[in-house]
Amino acid sequence: MTNLRNLLLLALFAVTAVSLTSCGDEGSPMGGSWNQVTGTEKEGMTIDFERHGNKVSVHLAPRPDGTHDHAHGELVYTYTDETKAVTVKAELLGDGKGDTWTGKVDGDNLELGAADTVLKFKRGKAAAGH
Repeated sequence: MTNLRNLLLLALFAVTAVSLTSCGDEGSPMGGSWNQVTGTEKEGMTIDFERHGNKVSVHLAPRPDGTHDHAHGELVYTYTDETKAVTVKAELLGDGKGDTWTGKVDGDNLELGAADTVLKFKRGKAAAGH
């Protein structure tokens, strides 16, 4: 009976330790929605980065009726905390127009480039309709 009680206490301790450790994990600082800065009042695309994972969901710029398409590609990202470097693998501008975008985060600002194109984003709100 003592062995069973000790085993249950050990199991409870392990579950508690894992729970406390994961509660403090805020995940990637990239987590959340980033809105494209277009330089006009017109809304651009929105990239949603997983906080606990490496997936992105890309909502392209809204149409006049409020609907939008989604980008294709691998739809994954990497982030390096030491250098604030970001790589996004997605067809942000459509098929054949760059599927690997690299850049850096500076606070709530993100720049991603592919070939001779640079896109700017600010931390923001989720895309409408989701």
